[in-house]
Amino acid sequence: MLSHPGYRIFVLGAGFSQPAGLPLATQLFEKVIENINDRYGNRTKFHSDLDEFKSYSEKTKTQYNLESFMSYLDIEHFLRLRGSKTFKDEGNESQIMVRRAIGHVIHSHTPGQKKIPEVYYKFASALRPHDIVLTFNYDIILEKVLEHLDIPFRLFPARFTEIHGSSATVDSEANEIVILKLHGSIDWFDDTEFRVYQKKANDYAGKFIRHPIFDDLGKYQAVPLAEGPRFLDDPLLHIHRIKLSDKFYQIDRSFEAPFILAPSTVKFVYAKPLIDFWNGLGRTGAYNLGFSVIGFSLPMHDEYIRVLLFKLTQNYQSWWDSQLSNTLKENVRIIDYRTKEFDIENLKQRYSFIDSDRCDFWLSGFNEDSVEFLQRKER
Repeated sequence: MLSHPGYRIFVLGAGFSQPAGLPLATQLFEKVIENINDRYGNRTKFHSDLDEFKSYSEKTKTQYNLESFMSYLDIEHFLRLRGSKTFKDEGNESQIMVRRAIGHVIHSHTPGQKKIPEVYYKFASALRPHDIVLTFNYDIILEKVLEHLDIPFRLFPARFTEIHGSSATVDSEANEIVILKLHGSIDWFDDTEFRVYQKKANDYAGKFIRHPIFDDLGKYQAVPLAEGPRFLDDPLLHIHRIKLSDKFYQIDRSFEAPFILAPSTVKFVYAKPLIDFWNGLGRTGAYNLGFSVIGFSLPMHDEYIRVLLFKLTQNYQSWWDSQLSNTLKENVRIIDYRTKEFDIENLKQRYSFIDSDRCDFWLSGFNEDSVEFLQRKER
């Protein structure tokens, strides 16, 4: 099989991580509650908020699940419905407890390096420089595999060689895979609040603020997510990735939560630090050579993601019969696990905005055979 020239887009949902044993969204709520009970007991602000949401759910006929609960909390916090009782800018107590619990649940279900299923190595080995991976998953399985295989990748949109005031020189020599984690990651942490408190302490007393990560960057090997020269107002400057995430989740007893956009219908209101990930995506696709979706069922409530995928696929399918890099584009490829006819039709209906003559489905889940399906050359 000839090597693909790359320049493809891969969209990853929870189904991508399921072969590794990661929980799906429907399983996460119960595990989050168990984690919080184990760590803090069952008489916390989280539990009083959960009781309040149960009452709301019953009286408004709202679904009782993690996404609805977090939507309730996000709205309360973002609109500051508590007024002066608002806990802090990053979220109220329950939001932070849930994000922290999600981090622990995802970490505890992530297999060790030697136990990661072969399908991930097969998928990663088939990636090429300039492929773009857009993932809505919080886990770090793909990063672990790429690092193990010594395959270059970055976790931010553009790498620069120089900054010139309001413009920058893009590093055109960077031959690496781009992974954009649009909902954050369990090994990312934001130093914004720490920097604000540290500045206040310096201004008034010259004291040093203690922090589980940022007062000793070497403890968990915290490094800036975005490497190289950056604009001074780049919000990504505040996001750090910890390389020793296993150590953090094993020993940390603080209230620090990873930077993730927790499941919620309004999660995008907290996406400002990651806005560069989204900036310009709606114009992407026309000059890409492949487009695949793995394990993302496109739930009806994720309207903002539907808008993104609509724009990407419309762009992708608009330039079709002319070669790019001596290559014709392949059909859009969608991988999911569906066995019942009703569920299959439901999935196809959700993706009905894609030209069906230029779209192929694989409905046996993400497995090694599906990776062959992704690489198949048919045009």
